[in-house]
Amino acid sequence: MRYIASGNEMSRIDAYTIDNIGIPQMVLMERAALEICKAVTSKFDSKSRILVVVESGNNGGDGIAAARMLVQMGYTVEVYWLNKLANKSEAFMHQYDIAKKVGVKIVDEVLNYGYDVLIDGIFGCGLNRAVIGGHAEVIHMMNDMDAYKIAIDIPSGIDSDTGFILGTAVKVNETITFGLMKLGLLNGKGNEYAGNVKVVDIGFPKQAIDFISPKLFTYDEEDVDKLLPFRRADSHKGSYGKIGVIGGCKNMAGAAMFAAEAAYRMGCGLVRVCTVEDNRYILQTKLPEAMLTTYNPDSKESTREGVKAVMEWADVIVLGPGLGVSDCSRYIVEKVFRDFEKTIVLDADGINIVAENVEMLDNTKAKVVVTPHLAEMSRLTSMKTGEIKESKYDIAKHFAKEHNVTVVLKDSRTIVSNGETKAYINITGNNGMATGGSGDVLSGIIASLCGQGLDIYEAAKLGVYIHGLAGQKAAIIKGKYSMIASDIVKSIMKVLEGDYYAG
Repeated sequence: MRYIASGNEMSRIDAYTIDNIGIPQMVLMERAALEICKAVTSKFDSKSRILVVVESGNNGGDGIAAARMLVQMGYTVEVYWLNKLANKSEAFMHQYDIAKKVGVKIVDEVLNYGYDVLIDGIFGCGLNRAVIGGHAEVIHMMNDMDAYKIAIDIPSGIDSDTGFILGTAVKVNETITFGLMKLGLLNGKGNEYAGNVKVVDIGFPKQAIDFISPKLFTYDEEDVDKLLPFRRADSHKGSYGKIGVIGGCKNMAGAAMFAAEAAYRMGCGLVRVCTVEDNRYILQTKLPEAMLTTYNPDSKESTREGVKAVMEWADVIVLGPGLGVSDCSRYIVEKVFRDFEKTIVLDADGINIVAENVEMLDNTKAKVVVTPHLAEMSRLTSMKTGEIKESKYDIAKHFAKEHNVTVVLKDSRTIVSNGETKAYINITGNNGMATGGSGDVLSGIIASLCGQGLDIYEAAKLGVYIHGLAGQKAAIIKGKYSMIASDIVKSIMKVLEGDYYAG
């Protein structure tokens, strides 16, 4: 597990490190400058011409210190100091004085050609206003330059929390960010503008990070081994959970099939699909491992008996993939929420039906994981998708706390919250996963982990992470343009291969 910091949280970590721990600002700045130098020297030799563009804050101090070090290594370096800010940080002026004494060339204007490397040290994580005027003109010039571009901490003009462009922003090849990954480098345009992001250690002590305790965290691949349910040598199929999948209206068999197969691939013992009779042949042909309970949607008695049979059997129910929003579907969703008392993973049309009467979430005895994408969350909350995207953490947290559910708010950076202060943000996956059926696969993965005994919040976090890893592995095999949901299902085994399940 590792933290993801907002701009404010990182500023507080920096301040705590300096003021409470006692590590001097200049020590942190020198270490930051060394990391910037490493980024340059690892790719370019000393014949390269380098331009460092800075302003008068601490980000600029990092840049001018790096310029001094590169000059001492034999590189040709120019520093363009915009000097358009009213306030100049003490650390910047200290670095500026040192640079002048050792002969670093400070220029008043630059040509927009002739440089091999461009280092952006204008604004750091503290920027909270639109970039206009002279700063905007310089950023436009930088973007036009044909040079390899490196940003210090975050590309200038990118909001460190939302990743939104504040008027204009520098688009770089590489970002060297300090201490912790910044939220704005993952969200919005931040990920695109930051290029390849490298998180480097410049000396922020664990005590400072733990004291501030950022509200968002994520997983790394080694966490899979630690968090996966243990499989005993003397176990049997009943040991790993019985997953019911209720979904798949006529002509929508695939959604239920993806959820069912993903549940199996994730390691559950048994899956029973409850679907309309029209889907029998498809499901029994495509997924013979799954048991099947069918119903006639035109018969309330048939529907009731089919759903009742699954509820009496299952430990976890995936409710909604391909279910449709007919009167029959509404009856099914209402019945499951009223009578099932174990765990529900609510997805797709199940969410759309609950959005018509959100009180169902409050009145059920079951534990519930809700897995909306932005449009579905809009229906649940009556908020615009743009508002939700801008404040995913706060909205997911509020909804989870208000309705006592676990929320998996799906987006390019999915948020998982159970209503507590800390929430999980996912950094795995890719845009090839923006394909029909991908969400159904996720629901099956989460349900399977719940069925194997994980707490629903833990299952949701780990499930989202594994789902993204499977998407990454599918993209390697099929490519982001060509991968489909079934490729993600097949790639689950690639994520889990190894000794994760040894017992």
